Amino acid sequence: MSMSVCLRRNWLRILLVLILSPSSTFLSAATLSVKGMPLQLRIDDVQLQQKIEQGLVPLLKKLNAVAQEVEELNKQGLLSSPSKEIVELLQLCEHWQTQLHSGFSCRLGALHKDWEAAVLKNELPDRAVLRQKSRQHLKLQWQVDQGGVHFSDVAIGEGLQLDLQGLWQGWVLESVASEIEKIARADVVVVYENLTRTINKSTTIEQQVTLTGLSPLSVPLKNQTLAVLDRQQHLRKVAHYPMSTLLVPKEGWPVEFSPSLLVRANNAIDAGVLAQALLSESVHDALEQVNKMTSVTALAITETGMFCASKDWYGETSDATIPWPIQQFFSIDYEIPALDVAEYRRPYVAIWIADEQGNGVRQLQLLGDNRWLRDLRLWWRKFGRADDALVDALAGATRKPGRYHLHWDGRDGQGNRVPHGNYELHIEAVREHGEREAIVVPFVLNSQVISVAAKGALEIGWVNVVLQ
Repeated sequence: MSMSVCLRRNWLRILLVLILSPSSTFLSAATLSVKGMPLQLRIDDVQLQQKIEQGLVPLLKKLNAVAQEVEELNKQGLLSSPSKEIVELLQLCEHWQTQLHSGFSCRLGALHKDWEAAVLKNELPDRAVLRQKSRQHLKLQWQVDQGGVHFSDVAIGEGLQLDLQGLWQGWVLESVASEIEKIARADVVVVYENLTRTINKSTTIEQQVTLTGLSPLSVPLKNQTLAVLDRQQHLRKVAHYPMSTLLVPKEGWPVEFSPSLLVRANNAIDAGVLAQALLSESVHDALEQVNKMTSVTALAITETGMFCASKDWYGETSDATIPWPIQQFFSIDYEIPALDVAEYRRPYVAIWIADEQGNGVRQLQLLGDNRWLRDLRLWWRKFGRADDALVDALAGATRKPGRYHLHWDGRDGQGNRVPHGNYELHIEAVREHGEREAIVVPFVLNSQVISVAAKGALEIGWVNVVLQ
């Protein structure tokens, strides 16, 4: 069985269209092509058009050569004299698979073909078979260096196929951006389908993003890349079930309860790869992972329109509607008490903000296995029973006794700044073989310093709400 490298949606052309700003008048119909994907470049200085066009020609030739190498690898199963560019690209595949613990992989080509066949047959494939195949392909041996691209006989025999989707686009886009920076110091915006890259921008731009069923979003970018994955654009029907076209590498199965996702990073490769990899995890776990990264932020939007942002997504803002001065932070400290009991189980915990009428404003934290979260009765009646996807997205692991810290960014569940007024912090906890407890901490939001404390009697210890 031959081994091949796939770039799904076929090999397209890179189309460079230089656009006048702000009128968006098209300049000459100059088209430079290389097999891969369409690109658009937007520039402010018309005089730089010809210089950038001419300067990009050598790079596009290299990209075209890389595309030819991929085609050869697709046909022959090996490359005896690979270019440094194809070596770099394939080494990046292995780097990201290792870095993300197989949360991203270029080795899913055969699995994608299995799903394409399932669509044609209109029947679901065997999940256990796909899981075994996927995990086996993640372990198959291959080597990439300047001496050649070498796949083991076992890998070829098992039908290993590489799918560069998610990495190829970012790699090409970053190559183009790097070359433009060498050619001229121009303010340029480079766009490829779901990737937007700003170059040498002297000021922040507001990139408009439109997701299915939602009002347009404005995302600030300054020398950054934005990756956008609209969940509705990645769905297909298999045996009458709507399923994502994106696969979980360790399972070979479509991601479930996938949100729409925006990832902002300093370069296109990081943004493109992470956007795909993060969808393999729950929203809670994905954002926790982003919070540990530098120069990466993310915004997930669930099927029901709930906004879940990493801690630095919104950043500093001069928005006049911000409910407190930008130099202040709204923090919540809470305690899971240590209990001297014979059979202790970690509690399930739900934390949310409500208005003074008790209407939910923003869910902040949910800890516990989603199979038993309905035992958090107040939270379940208010949120859980109405939104299975949200439950799956937010639920995180239970925590041992100790003190924990949360931030609230002053936004509601749809990402809007809340107005001044009276609010409540709700904390509910329940423990197997233990008790159920819920406490409410009222506070007034009016740009003044807040310092409110409360203490539970059973499953919740001290709670402090602070704005300073």
